[in-house]
Amino acid sequence: MRSHSFLVAAVLPVLTTPLFAQAAWSVVYPSSLPPLYLNPVVACHERLGIAIRLFGQTAAGGSPSAWLFQGNGWSPAAGPLPQNRVGAMLAFDAARDEVVLFGGRSFGGGILLDDTWRWNGAQWSLATPAARPSARSGSAMGYDHRRGVIVLFGGFLPPSGYQADTWEWNGVTWTPRSLPSAPAARQQALLAFDPVSGAMLLHGGEANPNLFSDTWSYDGTGWVERQPVTAPPPRWEARMVTDLHRQRVVMLGGYGNDPFAWEWDGAQWHASYQPSPAARVAPGLVYDAALRRVIVHAGALFVGTALYALNDTWVYRTPLPADVTPFGSGCAGTAGTPALAAAPFALPWLGDTMRNVVQTIPAGEPGAFFVSSVGSTSPTPLSSYGMPGCDLLVPTDVCEFRAAAVGRAEWALSIPNIPSLAAVSFRQQAFVLDAAANTLGLTASNAVLVTTGVR
Repeated sequence: MRSHSFLVAAVLPVLTTPLFAQAAWSVVYPSSLPPLYLNPVVACHERLGIAIRLFGQTAAGGSPSAWLFQGNGWSPAAGPLPQNRVGAMLAFDAARDEVVLFGGRSFGGGILLDDTWRWNGAQWSLATPAARPSARSGSAMGYDHRRGVIVLFGGFLPPSGYQADTWEWNGVTWTPRSLPSAPAARQQALLAFDPVSGAMLLHGGEANPNLFSDTWSYDGTGWVERQPVTAPPPRWEARMVTDLHRQRVVMLGGYGNDPFAWEWDGAQWHASYQPSPAARVAPGLVYDAALRRVIVHAGALFVGTALYALNDTWVYRTPLPADVTPFGSGCAGTAGTPALAAAPFALPWLGDTMRNVVQTIPAGEPGAFFVSSVGSTSPTPLSSYGMPGCDLLVPTDVCEFRAAAVGRAEWALSIPNIPSLAAVSFRQQAFVLDAAANTLGLTASNAVLVTTGVR
């Protein structure tokens, strides 16, 4: 059997023009815009690709309106909304397919709130959990894609002041976590899922007079301070979001007038020194999984002691995305139909290791063969080989065996960080050993088209 290093050697001769690109900002010019307000809060129903902008304020008071951003256009939202507030926390709960809002403080009187609301992409509903965090504003909140819970940390609660407690939302109730260690008490910290480590990442915040530039990880059992070589400058009222497609955490804005985005790669922070939105305080920063892009909207310019509201919308994405796209169909075996797909957060980016996984390997079977090729073929029936109902979808240029573990087998490829390898494609299919399935003792998965990308 030939090694998959053959694939890299095979694609090099077909390249004619070196390619290089990376994630970049571009401004959107919608036909209509929301009203110009300070401090709106923005969230995104990531699966539907609908961002919602809530609240906001002027010298005359708060706004009860809500606006939706989908594709490249803004439109007013209909229906009842949660009570007007500032300092609310929002996160998209992928396990339950809804945006969750918690707390904040009311306009005018500044009454702290402890309510929990859910938005399904069309309407809001009030949750009634048996337990919940104390009323507060300025907490850090984000969704843990590995454990399927929303995590909340800290915030501000007078008269007790800055908080350092950790809570988790499971779709039904809030649960306080008693942990051996935690970051210092603070508000306006940033919290997002780190796809590389599989933990939650917390950064920055403030506890007057202290501004923080520390970075912490939380895996559900405790907080651990990270020690990156370079840390972004201290800031608060910034925003941070997980770019699931590019497998990076993206941070932007905050007091400090830093105009550049910063990215966390699982171990280090890196500044993205390229044209970007103007430096801004409290922008709306969200991830649109439907279109695989980060969206930034609004915020404010901080000039002297004054804030000037912004109303622009930008998107951040790579023009050369990595992808693993399924095609064709597999055939059923004794444990079901094998399914081939990219492993979570392991797409074929230059300079990284991609991983494809085939599921549904019967218990007791040793594993699966992965067939790969830079070529293509029409589906070829395999009935005459003892595999009725199965098709060969990929030429058998490279065939490699991978052992099974807990019903799955994984194939990996380390992709060199060579610009000329960007946007290269190959195809792959898996054949699962299944002695009782048919005469040949193999079943076939669907196939995938693998395209390399540049972050």
